[in-house]
Amino acid sequence: MKSKISIIINYCTNDERFIRTSIDNALQVSDDIIVPISDHLYDGTPENIESIKKLAKEYPQINIQLYEWSNNHTPRYWHNMSRAIGVNFVKNNWVLFLDSDEIIDPELFNLFLDCTLGEYSSYKLACYWYFREPIYQSEQWEDSPVLVKKELIDIDVYNTVLEREQMFEALNVSKKRMVTWNEKPMIHHFSWVRTKEAMLKKVVSWGHKNDRNWVDLIEEEFKKPFSGTDFIHNYKYNVVENKFNI
Repeated sequence: MKSKISIIINYCTNDERFIRTSIDNALQVSDDIIVPISDHLYDGTPENIESIKKLAKEYPQINIQLYEWSNNHTPRYWHNMSRAIGVNFVKNNWVLFLDSDEIIDPELFNLFLDCTLGEYSSYKLACYWYFREPIYQSEQWEDSPVLVKKELIDIDVYNTVLEREQMFEALNVSKKRMVTWNEKPMIHHFSWVRTKEAMLKKVVSWGHKNDRNWVDLIEEEFKKPFSGTDFIHNYKYNVVENKFNI
């Protein structure tokens, strides 16, 4: 398969639950997958190098780039740095920026690539959003992933406001957001599909750790069964199938 796009998947082992499904589905739309990984989580905890070696052995066809972390910069700097490192290795003229908890629907995405790619220079792709369990799907869509022409990528690693959005919001080019295929999102975002312990581990090391008192919100959330709304956006949810057996 000669793919039209390269895919950069930001990854840390906090997201090990999702990474194999993310890679498996990405490989159905691209033969150029780059996975940048810091040798520490962004709170300074050393990464699980054995887990990363195991992943590399399972997927010799992808390009895993392990890089050195330091405590001299904010987590958002390192989010940007991961993507900037990944760009150095892409082979194609289009680049999709994913996080490892974002999973492609390959059937829909391939239809989009075959029929629509090139109408715009930058796309923000609509995604379904989930909370607590993979069966709780928000009624509200988001559009975090960015697909952009390689020639337009110029990542400012010090930009603490725009991360992936640098390749969309900051560009004065033809662009479109909340992009779907046949009015359906092509990406499923599982960022908050976690146990209590996994959520707590997530919020101490991610780029938004200082935005709110996440620990108290998580503690309160797990005192009761799922209420039908989340504490991040107050979205409402439908019950759906566990599409990817996560």
